[in-house]
Amino acid sequence: MQLYPFFSSSKGNCTLLVHKGRGLLIDCGITYTQLERSLKTVPLELTQVEGLLLTHEHSDHIKALPQLQKHSTMPIYGGHGTLAAADVDGTDHQNQPFTLGDFHIIPIETSHDALSPCGYRIEADGKALAIVTDTGRITPSMLQNCSGCSLIMLESNYDPDMLEHGPYPTALKRRVRSEKGHLSNGDCAALLALLAMEGTLKTAVLAHISDNNNTPLTAKMAALNALSQYGIEGVRVEAGGPFCPPLEV
Repeated sequence: MQLYPFFSSSKGNCTLLVHKGRGLLIDCGITYTQLERSLKTVPLELTQVEGLLLTHEHSDHIKALPQLQKHSTMPIYGGHGTLAAADVDGTDHQNQPFTLGDFHIIPIETSHDALSPCGYRIEADGKALAIVTDTGRITPSMLQNCSGCSLIMLESNYDPDMLEHGPYPTALKRRVRSEKGHLSNGDCAALLALLAMEGTLKTAVLAHISDNNNTPLTAKMAALNALSQYGIEGVRVEAGGPFCPPLEV
């Protein structure tokens, strides 16, 4: 499997997973034009995408949805609340495992101020990866379903000091730090170090990095320092987004 983290920030999120000439799209929180341009960099047509997995209904995760539905008949999956809020005729996965082509998909419970937010564990040919963004805390489902993955794309949204001294109003800062907000660099790094001690994790992708309260370098240094503190070597750490290369699972 190859992972393409096209966009991953507070402005927009969209990731493509490719396996044996078929694909899975996770979120589409960008313009349809941006999606078209991104797909041109991949040896895959839109007709070869098995389906779209939605994590939740916020605009930075579903922006291209109206145009995507006009140009594609790919099935759409998400939680009941997500599909209703996005006003899309899709399949409610009911937080239960399901299969699309060669992909076995397990929804992962997250904690965010959305109606039925989730991440996903995706398995194929004995390999597994997890994609988890937009969560204010680490849930038991995250611990369970990120275990044993060779690649984890995990939210590393904010640096606490940058958030505290940044431009956001007090109410928004409180929302970001809350249990239904976003994951800090420190929490992301701690979870990655814990999972890396299993010996399976090979690649970590830092996701949903804030433009105002973080930088890719700050997030990356937090993760690398946590891994180093526990004597963990050999884990590749990348920041998701347009400058992230395709990653092997």
